[in-house]
Amino acid sequence: MNRKPIAIITSTLLAASLSLPLYAGDLDETAAENQADRTAGQVVDDMTIAARAKAALAQDELTSAVDIDIEVDRDEVQLNGFVDSDEERERAEEIVSNIDGVASVANNLEVQPGDRTAGEYLDDKVLITKVKAALAENSQVESLTIDVESDRGVVSLGGHVDTEAERDAAFNAARQVAGVVNVINNIEVRS
Repeated sequence: MNRKPIAIITSTLLAASLSLPLYAGDLDETAAENQADRTAGQVVDDMTIAARAKAALAQDELTSAVDIDIEVDRDEVQLNGFVDSDEERERAEEIVSNIDGVASVANNLEVQPGDRTAGEYLDDKVLITKVKAALAENSQVESLTIDVESDRGVVSLGGHVDTEAERDAAFNAARQVAGVVNVINNIEVRS
């Protein structure tokens, strides 16, 4: 019997459980209220949707699953990152929209045609690390809920936050990082 799928499921569930706070005191008041509205089952459902979406994108010849980040919050999916063409952008949305359990898709994919050089790729990875550090250092931002992608110095922020002030704080923190050419703010405020 192949135990690999069982190991993957177990690892996914363990990661989900470790990402949940131990008690409401681990969160600020607004985040605690939001988390209280979301059950462990909803978290697992969202993780399952994200895994299915990533797998479906990986199986498609046109889309690059590696370059597309998927954020899911209460069955609402965000596609973040950079793709080579409008056709790839539209195809990714079509694929994810057809996955069971997906309520809506926010297609935040930015078209940036052309391959990056190895140096540009490494520069972008360093820039992502710097932006994530800036978000983590900002007390107004719950940095673990924000996705950061970069392509040739253009930074894309995605994910879900609780307030407009947190969204703005994340944007301002990212744009102040040295090397950032532009910031695309696709962070959604939960309603």
